[in-house]
Amino acid sequence: MDARRLRPLAALLAAALSASGCRFAWNLWARGDLARDAASLLAKHDIQVAGKMKCRMFGTLRAGACTFPLTAQQTTLLVQGLRLRVLAPTENIREFRGGCSDTRPFDTDFVRAFRTGAFRPPELKLREGGSFDYIYLYQHPMSGTACLQASYTQEGAGAASPITN
Repeated sequence: MDARRLRPLAALLAAALSASGCRFAWNLWARGDLARDAASLLAKHDIQVAGKMKCRMFGTLRAGACTFPLTAQQTTLLVQGLRLRVLAPTENIREFRGGCSDTRPFDTDFVRAFRTGAFRPPELKLREGGSFDYIYLYQHPMSGTACLQASYTQEGAGAASPITN
């Protein structure tokens, strides 16, 4: 095929990628880090999910969600270890399109839902000094799956923050 005929197609493809590419590239890059960090957090409590975790980021934000297999017993251990509290059905939560509460099967009334009790609790410390600000954990007992929604602490953020629970 003639190279001159491919130029308009290449230009169109480049324009499409530049319009949506930042979000796609960010999601592709950051979801691997989120999966590693979430799996590492679970491993601290003897819950191994390596290779079984599917994560996605919310747009270009430093927040995302991961789904993975988790039994009721593992959920109880994780809730105790991370010092999570029950998420009340009427409680305001930080909603994101594609977040846990917007994803099947976690969008039903048949889930166990938890959240961190404090902003940036020490239990959410990560490798290399990083941290999650908060997490929500949804566990669907019938399917034995869980969804963990987390937000990373912004780099350079101090201990105090205007964001509260």
